[in-house]
Amino acid sequence: MTGNLQFTQLLHDPAQLTQSTLPIGLVSMDDLIRRLIGIHPYAIAETMRLPEATQQAVLARAGDATPEEWFVHTLVQFLVQAAAHNGECPLRVRLSGADSHSRRGLLGHELEASEVNPLIGLRGVSRFADPTHRPSFDLECEAVKLARQTAGGKRIELVLPFVRTYSEAATMIDLLAEQGLCRGVQGLKVHLMCELPANALLAEKFLPYFDGMLIDVDQLGQFALGLDPAHPALNYLHDDQNEAILKLLQHAIQAAVAVDKPCEVISHAIEQSPKLQQWLLEQGIHEVISY
Repeated sequence: MTGNLQFTQLLHDPAQLTQSTLPIGLVSMDDLIRRLIGIHPYAIAETMRLPEATQQAVLARAGDATPEEWFVHTLVQFLVQAAAHNGECPLRVRLSGADSHSRRGLLGHELEASEVNPLIGLRGVSRFADPTHRPSFDLECEAVKLARQTAGGKRIELVLPFVRTYSEAATMIDLLAEQGLCRGVQGLKVHLMCELPANALLAEKFLPYFDGMLIDVDQLGQFALGLDPAHPALNYLHDDQNEAILKLLQHAIQAAVAVDKPCEVISHAIEQSPKLQQWLLEQGIHEVISY
């Protein structure tokens, strides 16, 4: 707690679950797949498309279960534990949205096509709606459904990453409904991950499709300023308090306030940025997800 600013955690590593007393503000499906599964979702859903040696490696990890059963069970088990850690606070789960390059370290990654510009490639809704991704999307949704049934529906909510347009927002709500994850049914809340300038600038048009919004300051800054986060020569440009970023943040926050929907901020450096903390408090933000 700093002033009236409350910190929760973005859970990157499942080991944090037993090491931290902070509530979990957000858990990333990408991080869970990378650390708990270690296998590309395409390789889980379509194991027989892999070379023989890779097939055997996937099957060995799954043990006596099928790869699909093992994948779903592993994720469900963790999500239920994480929901219990949060007590009365809902556990928000961000569906997978990592770019294809960052998934190259996963076993079976060769089933996902390489892209020239992966950061602005097939991600988020564009990936979920793509026929080649649908089998793995089905598994991800199955894990969320079973976890909600086990933990109690209202205790697990969804966060949708990389929603480029509000027509994509509508598409995503339909895709979730097809999977039995209907917004509003059994208390399911669906939030927007505001990480693109379009999300902030057109927040008024995005928000009707969602129950709230989480603003990722780092991602928003990356796309607003055209930064490659992996390029060390550009490190000097990383500035959460850049005027353009603050204007985008302010517009998004005001849009959420105007329709009385919850809005939280995600920032990796918030605890070292007292000026940004004060600015957020002035905008009416009282909870920040840090990592």
